[in-house]
Amino acid sequence: MTFVAASTAAWTAPTIDYHALAPEIVLALGLTVVLLVDLFTNERSKWLLSVLTGFSLLGAALPVLTLALHEDSTRSMFDGRYVVDEFSLVMKGLFLIAGYVIVLLSSSHVEEGDYWRGEYWFLLLSSLLGMVMMASSRDLVSVFVALEFLSIPAYMLAAWRKRDLKSNEAG
Repeated sequence: MTFVAASTAAWTAPTIDYHALAPEIVLALGLTVVLLVDLFTNERSKWLLSVLTGFSLLGAALPVLTLALHEDSTRSMFDGRYVVDEFSLVMKGLFLIAGYVIVLLSSSHVEEGDYWRGEYWFLLLSSLLGMVMMASSRDLVSVFVALEFLSIPAYMLAAWRKRDLKSNEAG
C-alpha cells in the first residue's frame, strides 16, 4: 500500500452537529428567502421583507434558546475550530436580540424612503450572520471569514442611503 493510500484510508468525514449550527442555517435560509422575495415581488408587497427578516431572527433565536436549555451545552465541531458553548450562546442571543430591535426600529424608516428595501434587509441579515459566526469561531481562519461576513455588509449599510451626502462619505 502506498503512502497516499494509507493516509487517505484513515480519513473520515467530520461529524456535524446540525442543532449547534441551526442559528447559522436559519439565518442563511432567511437571507435566501429575503433575496428571492425581493426579486419576485412588486413594490406594494416589499413590506413583507421586514416581516421575513424579523421571523428569520426569531427562528434563529429558537435553537439558541434550546441549546442554552440543554444539559450538555458545549459542542465542538471541525476539530475545535467551531465551538458552541455558554459564552457563544449568550453572544448569539445578544446579537439576535439586537438585530430584532433594529428590525423593529428601522422598518418604518426603510419604508418611508425611496431606497431599495430588499438590499437593506439582506445586508442586515448578512452582517448578523457574520456576528453569529464570530461568536463560535475559535481559530484564525474562521474568525477571518466571520469578520468578513460581518464587516463587508456593514460597510455597505453605512453607504446605503445613496442620495445623502453623509452616506456618500461613508461609502
